[in-house]
Amino acid sequence: MPLSNDFRGDFRPRIRRSYAGGVQGMLSELAGQFDRMPPAEASALLSEHYGVTAVELERLDTERDDSFRVTTADGYFVLKVAHPADDPLVIDLQTTAMRRAADHGLPTQRLVPTLLGAETAVVDGRIARVFDWLNGDLLAETTPDQAQLFAMGAELGRLSRALAELEHPASRRVLAWDLQRTAGLRQYTTDPIMTEVIDRFERVVAPALRRLPQQVIHNDFHPGNLLVNSVSARFVVGILDFGDVVHTARICDLGVTLAYLIPEQGDVWGAAEHVIGG
Repeated sequence: MPLSNDFRGDFRPRIRRSYAGGVQGMLSELAGQFDRMPPAEASALLSEHYGVTAVELERLDTERDDSFRVTTADGYFVLKVAHPADDPLVIDLQTTAMRRAADHGLPTQRLVPTLLGAETAVVDGRIARVFDWLNGDLLAETTPDQAQLFAMGAELGRLSRALAELEHPASRRVLAWDLQRTAGLRQYTTDPIMTEVIDRFERVVAPALRRLPQQVIHNDFHPGNLLVNSVSARFVVGILDFGDVVHTARICDLGVTLAYLIPEQGDVWGAAEHVIGG
């Protein structure tokens, strides 16, 4: 069933804002506020638990945790300190999915163990992890050609295959960014266009998604989470941020990816068809 005639390219920014606002409303209910970790505390954490002396700490923009780019005399690392309310099982799900992807040859970050050989450290009830640093350019800062978009799609396909058999007790969690839960955003929007999108989702999309293959997916395969190298045959040289991993319809991974490639104006399928082909 098609959307109304008002649903044109001009409404794409409006739909994005409304959808993002709805998700942020749900996230605020699920997460709540927390005190950000000061850089001095992060530096002390690194020294005590990892034996790492930070020359410089740069805070990275994240939604739900404290993340820092750590500069040392020997190179770079990433420190992630989880939200105080994060379930340790969910964090283990993220780490497990990342490790599974790496074991299948995907370019993901590797965990750096603590001085005691553990995967995580706990500070004031918050779980901290340190990852190695991956080099590359953010896809968001490049303009990929058709072959590179195809390569991007191929990498997403490899990632889906790598996670296809993953089973984890936290994978079927309630996640605001799970597209199968789009109907739950209704209470957070009064925009008539967004309401029409949700109505159509409930009538047409949700029943179809329930019939499609289900598995654990990355769920955030977009230009801000992909590192690329234009001279590499695979193009994608880093897959970041497994924070939205969830068990849902496999096609949602492709849906999330394509949503970020839709331009504000012009041809909806210009870039998408090459990613789909890959």
